[in-house]
Amino acid sequence: MTLASAPLIGARVLAAWDETPALRAVRLQLPPDAARAHERPGQVVKLHTSAGEAYFALASAPDPAGMVDLLVKRGGKVADAAVAAALPGADMAITAPFGKGFPVEEGHGRHVLLFAAGSGIAPIRALVQHVLAHREEFDRVTLFYGQRRGRDFAYQREHLAWERGGVRVVLCPSQEDEAWPGVRGRVQEVARSLAFGGAPPESSVAFACGMTAMVDDVRATLARAGIPPQRVHLNF
Repeated sequence: MTLASAPLIGARVLAAWDETPALRAVRLQLPPDAARAHERPGQVVKLHTSAGEAYFALASAPDPAGMVDLLVKRGGKVADAAVAAALPGADMAITAPFGKGFPVEEGHGRHVLLFAAGSGIAPIRALVQHVLAHREEFDRVTLFYGQRRGRDFAYQREHLAWERGGVRVVLCPSQEDEAWPGVRGRVQEVARSLAFGGAPPESSVAFACGMTAMVDDVRATLARAGIPPQRVHLNF
């Protein structure tokens, strides 16, 4: 099935809420056939709205019950139409999940570094959920998550549970923020300053999602630290 030929289906909106002023979370119920297509974290769906179509990475790990989460960044024509249409009880037109997703098996038995920036936290959250559900298969896991300011971080209510489950969370605001007591800087800069969470390069693997420039910088930074580009994985 190609991206252009993927048929649209109806998915019921179960809930919608603001994660931040800019990011709206939407929970959908997939029909059984579509739910079976959700095989690994990092897969995507195409969403059809009155303003056009767009691709969104699923923000949740595969779920036998067929529930999926999206994270929609306000400000775009299609995104704003999606936010307006995502009313509990309504149906939204999307495709079944598709794409290769993250090669999670590459992290088995290794130290795992996760890098997310902006709305790129969506597929990384799905990967975090997978890691927590299969924690014994991974060694040390550290998430470096970047936004502009402290108020912009999504899923803050879940971060403590992630930490308790064995995923270290390092939040990295890139702009000056007097209300933020932690470290500041781009995710790759913070990761380097913290020695990548103590993960030895020879046994580490990374997964990243964000703007192309950020991903390229992460790859370059990790390469200088001894983690080659072929051990930095994307979800597409």
